[in-house]
Amino acid sequence: MTSGVMSAAVLKALGKPLEIELRPRPVPGPGQVLVRVRAAGLCHTDLHLADGSAVTPPLPIVLGHEIAGEVVEVGAGVRAAPGDRVLAYYYEGYGTCTWCAAGSENLCPAPAAKVGFDSDGGLCEYYLADAQTLVPITDKVPFAEAAVLGCSGTTAVRVVRAVARTVAGETLTVIGAGGVGLAVVQVAVADGARVIAVDPHAPSREQARRYGAHTVIDPAASDPVATVHAVTDGQGCEVVVDTVGATHTPGQAVRMTGIRGRVVLVGYTGKPATLDVLDVGVRETEIRSSVGATLADAHTVMQMAETGLIRGNVEAEYPLEQINQALARLAAGNVTGRLVITP
Repeated sequence: MTSGVMSAAVLKALGKPLEIELRPRPVPGPGQVLVRVRAAGLCHTDLHLADGSAVTPPLPIVLGHEIAGEVVEVGAGVRAAPGDRVLAYYYEGYGTCTWCAAGSENLCPAPAAKVGFDSDGGLCEYYLADAQTLVPITDKVPFAEAAVLGCSGTTAVRVVRAVARTVAGETLTVIGAGGVGLAVVQVAVADGARVIAVDPHAPSREQARRYGAHTVIDPAASDPVATVHAVTDGQGCEVVVDTVGATHTPGQAVRMTGIRGRVVLVGYTGKPATLDVLDVGVRETEIRSSVGATLADAHTVMQMAETGLIRGNVEAEYPLEQINQALARLAAGNVTGRLVITP
């Protein structure tokens, strides 16, 4: 058993910078594992949590739900061993509800923990994990890429396969080519879909193209709805995924679909959006939402990453002490993919 202290980035007040403080280094109990955090990805949800704009976390809290690292210590009854490379899945369901029993831990109505949302996450040097939430990472996958895929990649797998139920040959448009959007592009391409990516940020559009997008659209240069219909010969898309969640994007998503198209809402801003019921009705559009992902999705993503079917797009890495600079850069909206903290 080891002891000591560690550094952690702590949110103590909404809308205020995170503070670096020393905390006791956790000691794993039965069924727990202590992970040395090698990479912690930053998500736009972290911005919403930090300012309380859409989700209000308990304070103080260590944010960060994209966690990858090495096992350094294990509690009783754990099969993991020191040195194992692992991704930490961020939902800890009780395992007894209908949703957990069905493998949908992300829908558990009363989870034991939602890491980085209502319990301490990975913006620290050491993270105490439930052993059942750990997913192996092979040596072929860098820690930084594994960390960001733990959220963006898992979300994309769930959206494309389980929620949208996309099949080969269909056209899928993704609104927003950020971390999640770029992962959606890769999963959809891997599954044989034709992909259209919409984003005002030129580097993000180019990255989407490199990942296999058939068409990229700058919504500031042309009407994205009209362009989608033009490139689909006036038919519209079978699937549209909105990763932005602005006030206007759900309506755009509906108008991009063809007859009986499926719209999946993923992104959110906390502001209400307006949908024209006529637009939905005349197409018999199916509108769905997707939240998080499952433990099975996390295993799938790491398998895809091992074989090169998906990459975690990491634009830059920052030390823990520069967490606020990284968050400010993320908030500025000019990041392609994800930023990563390396404690």
